[in-house]
Amino acid sequence: YSELEAEKASVESKLQDRIESHNAEVESIRENLTHMQTKLTDAESQSAALKAEMERHIDGLKTELDASQAKSIDLESSLVAEREASAAKYSELEAEKTSIEAELQDRIESHNAEVESIRENLTHMQTKLTDAESQSAA
Repeated sequence: YSELEAEKASVESKLQDRIESHNAEVESIRENLTHMQTKLTDAESQSAALKAEMERHIDGLKTELDASQAKSIDLESSLVAEREASAAKYSELEAEKTSIEAELQDRIESHNAEVESIRENLTHMQTKLTDAESQSAA
């Protein structure tokens, strides 16, 4: 019986050692899991923060792009308007030039006709003067 008691005590001692070893291992695993959970939570927080920062940055870039495109459209519209205004002014000046040229041509022709009329009158007066001198001499 003592032998069985001793064996039982030995087995109980070994089982107790195993239970304590197992419990220590379980506790170590729990600590590791807690540590890993903390790391995971930290990583998720950092990831969320980085994602939010990137989204803000992307939104800022989109805003800049929209503003740049709007400015480009405004500049293009202004350029088109200036071109149209310049073309209209050119047409207006061209029409004015044509009108002035026509008026000048009319004045030149009128002046030339007047000069021709004066010449004819001078020739006629010269003829009369020559006739009068002839008659006066006779």
